[in-house]
Parts: sequence; structure tokens; C-alpha cells
Amino acid sequence: MTNISRRTFLATSSCVVTLSALVTQAQDQMAPLRFGVITDLHQDIIPDASNRLRAFIEAMTLANVDFICQLGDFCIPKPANRPLMEIWNSFPGPKYHVLGNHDMDGGFKPETTAKFYGMPARYYAFSAKGVRFIVLDGNEPGGQKSGYARYIDKDQISWLKVELEKSIEPVIVLIHQPLETDSGIENHAEIQKILEGTLSTKAPVLAVLAGHLHQDYVRPVNGIPYIQINSAAYHWMGDKFAHESYSPEIHKQHPHLKSTCPYQDPLWAIVTVDLSGRTLKIDGRKTTWVGQSPWELGATEKSHPREIVRPEVSQQQVSLIR
Repeated sequence: MTNISRRTFLATSSCVVTLSALVTQAQDQMAPLRFGVITDLHQDIIPDASNRLRAFIEAMTLANVDFICQLGDFCIPKPANRPLMEIWNSFPGPKYHVLGNHDMDGGFKPETTAKFYGMPARYYAFSAKGVRFIVLDGNEPGGQKSGYARYIDKDQISWLKVELEKSIEPVIVLIHQPLETDSGIENHAEIQKILEGTLSTKAPVLAVLAGHLHQDYVRPVNGIPYIQINSAAYHWMGDKFAHESYSPEIHKQHPHLKSTCPYQDPLWAIVTVDLSGRTLKIDGRKTTWVGQSPWELGATEKSHPREIVRPEVSQQQVSLIR
């Protein structure tokens, strides 16, 4: 039997452990990134937001995703909503927020909401498994003079340019209001041009994920897929289509609920980013309407197209530019 000194054994063991750690790290970097995304929960409108969020957290914990994110219109920063935040914070992994326009309802400032959520800032960046995520705040003044602000100002644009220029990883943008339509960010064309400028670099923008519209689609524009994640709770119809989907007691407690077509079950998605395979896959959920559908209420196909207005986050796979 060969005799090995204690010093030699410890040195050899240390090398084995170090090599094992490096192999594990390399495998993690090559493994696809998986994250859970939910948006437009609207705690302050619907009666069962806590249950919907709890189901999401339980599913994401079971799926062992790398992180979770919510794309805005989550809750306003009042003490009564701290139990909802406790549910969110029960997820054992990293958690990220995006500010939505309704998250400042009641006169709250964006900085107040960001602090309530535990965000590092209104807009910020983070990395996961070789992908750089840039979180934007689309609620800045500078566009229309009435209604909710949906604009990105010059300071944030300057910050965005710096983040894109210094990134050594491909980028995914997270924002509440969409960036490819006039229904979203007002100066979206300016932002799109900046994002498209990265496509020939080593760190291109791979995709943009947004909420806000309560619709379901993937829309490629000039090489970038713009992904609309459907609301976790409902499709907004407005006062013109006011009706009751729940009991009179529930509607009395939640007066804005009458302007919605609610979803029976919560919607969300698991997004898988496979850099080696150059694909982004969306595994969503499908449910049914609570009560009448938009068209049973008299909505037209033109105003509410069935291919994007549906109680679903559809299964999608898109090719990535690398």
C-alpha cells in the first residue's frame, strides 16, 4: 500500500475540490436559464390576488427556477399590502420587480414603491447564467400631458446606453409598458433604435418582455422579439362593458372589478433561455373566463382580437440572434 503524507493528501484534495467547483461552474453557465415571470396581478383591484400569487410562488419553487420576476401593476405600497409582499418574499431564490403605472396609484412616488418592493432603484440591471437583464422604468413624465405617464426620459436613456455598451453578456430587457407599439412607451421608437444597435455586437439584445396590455403575443420587430406576457388576473374592458362576474358582495368590496373579464385561474410563464441552442421558450398557462367573455359582452373582433385577447399565456419558442 502506498503511503501518502497528510500534506500531499490535503493538496491533492484541494485540487480535486477546486477542479470540481470549476466543472460545476462551467456546467451552470452552459445550462439553460429558467425563470418565472408574472405580471399585472393587480392586488388592489381583484379579490384573490394573494391566492394567485401564492400559487405562482409554490409552482416556481417546485420548478426550481433560477429566479422570479414580476413586470408591474403588482400592488401599491400601503401597509395593508405587506402580507402580499411576504408571499412574494417566500420564494427562496432571487426575486426582481418592475414598476408598473398602477403601482403608484393613490399618489405614491415611484421611489416609495421601489423601496416597498425592495428594489435597488427604479431601473437597474442584474445577471443570471450568462444573460444580462436590464430593468427599465417606463413611468417617467415627458410625453402626454394627461393620463398615466409612459415615457423614458433622457437620464434613463443615457444610463441604458451605458449599460448596453459595457455589457459582455447578451441582454434581455424587462419593462412594464411594451416597447414596440404606440399603446406602450410613447418614445418607444427611440428606445427600439438603441436596442437594435446592439444586434451586431457581442452583447445583443435577445428579447424584450413586457406586460401592461393584458394580452398574449410574441411580435418580432427588426430582429428583436417583443414578448407580451398576459395578466395574472384579467382582461380590462372598461366602464362601457361593466358587468358582474362574481357575487354582488365581492363587487361591492372591489368596485373596479366590474370593468374586467377575469381569468378563472392565475396566469404566468416559465421562460427558458438556451444560449447554446439559441432559443427562448415560453411555457405558459391556459384557463377560462369567469362569467362572460369580451365578445359575449358585445366587444368586437377588431377592438379585442381573439388571437391575442385570451385567458392564456401561450406556448412559444423563438430563435435568438447570437
